[in-house]
Amino acid sequence: MTNTEIFIDKYKNLESVVRSTYDLTYNDSISNFLVGQTKYKRYSEDIRYCQEVRNLLSHKQKIDNNFAVEPSQQMIDFIDRLIEQIKNRPKCYEIQIGLKDIYFQPLDGKVKEAIQTMREKLYTHVPIIENGVVIGVFDENSIFNYLADNEIVYIENDLSFRQLDKYISLNNREMEEFVFFKATAYVEELESEIEKSFRKNKRIGVAFITPSGKATEQLQGIITPWDIIASSK
Repeated sequence: MTNTEIFIDKYKNLESVVRSTYDLTYNDSISNFLVGQTKYKRYSEDIRYCQEVRNLLSHKQKIDNNFAVEPSQQMIDFIDRLIEQIKNRPKCYEIQIGLKDIYFQPLDGKVKEAIQTMREKLYTHVPIIENGVVIGVFDENSIFNYLADNEIVYIENDLSFRQLDKYISLNNREMEEFVFFKATAYVEELESEIEKSFRKNKRIGVAFITPSGKATEQLQGIITPWDIIASSK
């Protein structure tokens, strides 16, 4: 088989995989769909180019029984990689930081001790967990707002997170929000949620992974935007 014939076959396979994976109809453009997904936007130029070549080869007649264009091996390899990525989409539980590796605190944990650990380990968020369930998040904004509201510049050694309940709440954050995601959800679904949040001028600091994505369930792990970036390399 020539590269042209191989490319046409592989592109047909790509169409089939995309339509079955994402439940698209025959009339849906797979290239338009893929470039509209957060996960595949980085490949948008290559995807569009492959579509143009496929259209040329499928709809234009041959000259002297020869195709006018012969796709390169690199283009064929790109289609192969794209198919593999779609078939092997990671799920949240596969890239999460497991509970045993998460630094968290109970409501009665001491704020000052947590701040020291955050400084040493470069942690940005500390989940506050009671009976295995996330009930809040402590970060630099929590302590800053607490100090500002109370007009104090000193943190008592026995200050606990229970006394910061207003400031560690998961809700009504000005610039940041937190989401709960099902462990078996695809990572690309979380990527889309992060992008939606960004368009609202907010950022998702942490995604909490639970069995079915409910806030009332016990925590299984966490995923940050950095974890998603790392998993895609």
